[in-house]
Amino acid sequence: MGLLDGRVVVVSGAGPGLGREAAAAALREGACVALGDLDPGRAEAIRAELDPPGRRSLAAPLDITSEDACRALVESTGARFGRLDGLVHVAAFDTAVGGLLDGALEDWDRSAEVNVKGTLRMTRAAVPLLRARGGSIVVISSVALFRPRQEVLRLAYGASKGALFTAARYLARELGPLGIRINTIAPGWKWGPVLEQWAREEAVRRGISFDEMYAWMTSDVALRQLATDADIANSVVFFLSELSSRVTGQCLVVDGGGYLG
Repeated sequence: MGLLDGRVVVVSGAGPGLGREAAAAALREGACVALGDLDPGRAEAIRAELDPPGRRSLAAPLDITSEDACRALVESTGARFGRLDGLVHVAAFDTAVGGLLDGALEDWDRSAEVNVKGTLRMTRAAVPLLRARGGSIVVISSVALFRPRQEVLRLAYGASKGALFTAARYLARELGPLGIRINTIAPGWKWGPVLEQWAREEAVRRGISFDEMYAWMTSDVALRQLATDADIANSVVFFLSELSSRVTGQCLVVDGGGYLG
């Protein structure tokens, strides 16, 4: 018996990495899952990999900067599965790098449009179905909202995640009376295909071994290991399930203890 048996979950940004792992974890725990992604072909490939018969999943295009696209995904999910119990926000604009002096102001616009307004847009589209039986919303944030890293300044990205963290706390108050919970997960560096590729390229650039690169990345992490996409997905399941039925408006840091450094 799975923790999410009989539930229906939408994952936004269901591409490789955390989006895929969140969908996989929800399916493993018994949920039906709608995978939305900017690249519909990518979403369909992941859906076919995770649920070849397609009995408990669907894939659909999703641009969270479009109200119509957000509404269409929710409507197709309701039409196929008859309900909606959970929404996992993974989709984000996360490539903005730089601080005040060297960052592009355009990155602020894009970060706000996707990370903040896009998440709120998708949430608003989902509320009518979520409130029917009560539900849970999980927002994937980042420790960047708490801890600037001197090695790689990400001012616009971190600020957008900070705004989203505050918005989620307000939404916990607003949506709680409707039976809808909302919580945030703040990963540090997530060990998965994207970060591993960067680490290997960075090791070559620095002229060091991959093991030395990983040791540097974990030098201020208490457990000396980075959390994986699958680790974050397990926390997603916790927030979607009855195990957290009285938890809302909270932020869980999942980074192996790096935030302690």
